[in-house]
Amino acid sequence: KNFQQLQLPALALGYANCAFTARVTRSSMLEVMREDYIRTARSKGLNEFLVIFRHALKNAFLPVITVSGFQFARLLGGSVLIEQIFLVPGVGSLLVDSIFHRDFNIIQATIILVATLILVLNLIIDLLYGWINPRVRYA
Repeated sequence: KNFQQLQLPALALGYANCAFTARVTRSSMLEVMREDYIRTARSKGLNEFLVIFRHALKNAFLPVITVSGFQFARLLGGSVLIEQIFLVPGVGSLLVDSIFHRDFNIIQATIILVATLILVLNLIIDLLYGWINPRVRYA
């Protein structure tokens, strides 16, 4: 029953982010598919599945990872609004309630928590860049 109650807020929160991620992925894939190394892999007779997943998708995923970092921050901000609309208890509603009750300790703690989450996510994104594209490590 709890899972059913979370479906509509999750859909409302993730709908716009999903569309934007799909658009960035598509444009990045179209850009990468025009590169010379893709043409070379096809001319060598590689299977189209291998060309797309081993060569193209790996390089096209870098802008998607960047966008996902910004979208995470947007999701945290949007969750405040979604939690208030759907009356879902969470960090966003805790922050709003503590603002109305002037509970400064909880306000500071939630802001530090959100800032720490965003910093850790940015660190993970930077590490993923080096793992996906080794040329980034030496730049």
